[in-house]
Amino acid sequence: MGILQTLKSKLAVKEPVLGELRRASVAVIFKEAEAPSVLLIRRADRAGDPWSGQIAFPGGKSQEGESTAEETAIREAREEMGLDLRRDADFLGYFKSFRTHTGTLDVIPVVFLVRKGVEVHPNEEVSTYRWVKLEELMAEKSRSTIKIESGGQIREAPALVVDGFTVWGLTHRVISSLLS
Repeated sequence: MGILQTLKSKLAVKEPVLGELRRASVAVIFKEAEAPSVLLIRRADRAGDPWSGQIAFPGGKSQEGESTAEETAIREAREEMGLDLRRDADFLGYFKSFRTHTGTLDVIPVVFLVRKGVEVHPNEEVSTYRWVKLEELMAEKSRSTIKIESGGQIREAPALVVDGFTVWGLTHRVISSLLS
């Protein structure tokens, strides 16, 4: 069984039921089913953005009128990366939800496989992006830790370092759960 088939077995067709927290979605976008890569972005540095400069998936908070996490993920991928996932990708399913470290948002990863030849056109919210091979993310040499300062305390957090990107926090938790 291929890695995407294994990943697909972890996904649900129905969106996870959430509590009272505000909902957000991320688009976990894969390409090339035989040797899959996942799209990761570096968020632009912006004052007041708690995720400024971090490695992430395209995504954000649900807006009024969006009834599903899939709708939010599709909108965010279009806005941030110029991708039309309705036209250029297959919806693979929903992954379990994750609570942000602030405890203020529940984030639902929505997983897609883009078709060959799809081009990415990032907007000003994205400073750069990479298609990172899953095999590299899963490699032992990618595993690392980073030091994070928060509230005057320094702590270590698990990370993945691949192709100049240091993946930690929520994105690390999603990737690690999907690839475990």
